[in-house]
Amino acid sequence: MSKILIIGLTGGGEVGHYERQLGNAAILIPMIKLLRSYIPDAEILTTIQLTDNFCITHGINTVPNPKILPRYDSAIKALISFIDLFRTSLWRYLKNLLHLNVKILIRGNKLERFANSDVILDFNGDIFPSDTHPIRVLIEALEIVTIKQLGIPVVEFVSSPGPFNTWFTRAISKFMFNKISVFTNREPVSFELLKQIGITKPIVNTACPGFLLEPASVQRSKEILRKENVDVNTGSLIGVTLCGYNLISQRTWGKPKNFDDLLLFVPMLKYLLDDLNANVFLLPHVYRTNPYTYARELIDGPDHDILLNLFKMVDGDKYNGRLRLIEGKYTSPEAKSIIGQCDMYISGRLHAGVAALSQAIPTVLLAYGHKHRGFASLLHQQKYVYEGKDAEELKFLVKNAWENRVETARVLREKMIRVKELVHLNFEIVKEIIDLDEKERSHIPMEKLAAWIKRGESTMAL
Repeated sequence: MSKILIIGLTGGGEVGHYERQLGNAAILIPMIKLLRSYIPDAEILTTIQLTDNFCITHGINTVPNPKILPRYDSAIKALISFIDLFRTSLWRYLKNLLHLNVKILIRGNKLERFANSDVILDFNGDIFPSDTHPIRVLIEALEIVTIKQLGIPVVEFVSSPGPFNTWFTRAISKFMFNKISVFTNREPVSFELLKQIGITKPIVNTACPGFLLEPASVQRSKEILRKENVDVNTGSLIGVTLCGYNLISQRTWGKPKNFDDLLLFVPMLKYLLDDLNANVFLLPHVYRTNPYTYARELIDGPDHDILLNLFKMVDGDKYNGRLRLIEGKYTSPEAKSIIGQCDMYISGRLHAGVAALSQAIPTVLLAYGHKHRGFASLLHQQKYVYEGKDAEELKFLVKNAWENRVETARVLREKMIRVKELVHLNFEIVKEIIDLDEKERSHIPMEKLAAWIKRGESTMAL
C-alpha cells in the first residue's frame, strides 16, 4: 500500500476550520479523488484538521494536532521542529558516514509518519510565505528540511507562493523551496515571482484541482435556487461573491470595522439590476462554525455580513425579489452547481470565480492578490480581473464582460481543455514518483524532471 502524507500551513486551526471555506474544500475534494484515481491503493493522511464526516465522505484520515496551550503553541512547536531537525540530521550523519542506523533518533509519531511515507505533499495554497505568522513559516521550513534529511520526496503541491516583499520571506522561501524535490505551481504569475527570487529547484507549471470539482446535479441547483426564492425562469441570472479582502482600505478575513468600502460595488450592482434588469443572487463562500456544537454546524461569517450590507446599500427590497442574499449553508459542489446556472459571475473569492470559469461562465474577478491574475491568465481572461478603486471603472468592466459574454464562454470552453490536462499533470507526477524505487525517489532522475517541466510548458532551466 502506498502512503501519501499531506502537510503544510493549511493544517493550522481547529477541527473543521479548513472546511468552512468553500474554496478550500473545492481544492481538497478533487485532490483526494484524483489521488485515489491515479493511486487506488493509497493510504492518504493529512495534518489538515478535518471533521470525521469529511474524512469518511472523501476517504482521507486526519492526524490530530498535539494539545498545546494556545499561548505557547507556536514557540513550543518551533522548539520541537528544531529538535526534530537535529535528531534527523544526526541520524543521517551516522548512517551515511559510519553506516549506523540509529533508529531511536527518529522515533516518535511525527518523524515515523514522515519516514514511512512514500511521498509527502506540502500543500500551502497561497498562504506561504506572506499570509501567515512568520513563526509558522519558519516551522514549515524546518519540517521540509527534516523530511529532506529522512530522504523522503517532497512535492510542493499546487501552490501560489508569494509575494516576497521582505528579506525574511525571500530568505525563508529560497531556503525551503530549494530543499523540495519538485514544485507544481498552479498559475504563471507565481512562477515569475519564484524566478525573481532565484529558486533553482524544478518548477512544473500546472493548474489547481479546484477547476475539476464536480458540481452537484442541475436538479439540486434548481432546488436550492427555488428554496432561496431566486427566479431562474425569467430574465438573466448573475451571481456576486465578496469578502473582507475586497474592502480596499481594511482588507481582513474577519469582521470589518465598517462597510464604507462597499460603495465601490454599488454602481456595478445597480447596473446589473437597473440596466440589465437581471436577477442577482449574493453568495457567501466562507462560513464559520458554531463553537458550541464542535464544528458540526455552519453559521454565517463575514462574507454574509458584507453581502447583507451591500444588499442594504442598494435598497435591495425595492427590486421585488430580483436581488437575493443566499441564506442557506451549502457544500462546495452545491455552490458550484448554483454558480453554474448563471449567465455571468462577479467574484472577490477566487474559487467562487474558479467555479464559474470552469463551467464556461463569463467571470469578473475582483482581485486582492496576484493569484487572481495568475488563474485568469490560464484561461486568457486577464482583462476581466479588476484591481482598482474606481466604481465607474468597475461598472464599465462588468458592462464589457456582459456584452462579450458569448465570445468569452467560447474561449473558456476551449481553454479549459488544456487546464484540465495541467490539473491531471499534478497527479501523474505523484504517481510517477511513487512508482520509482526508493533510491530514485529520494533523488528524482533529471530526465524525469525535465519531462514534467516540458509537459507543463515551463521555461525554467534545470
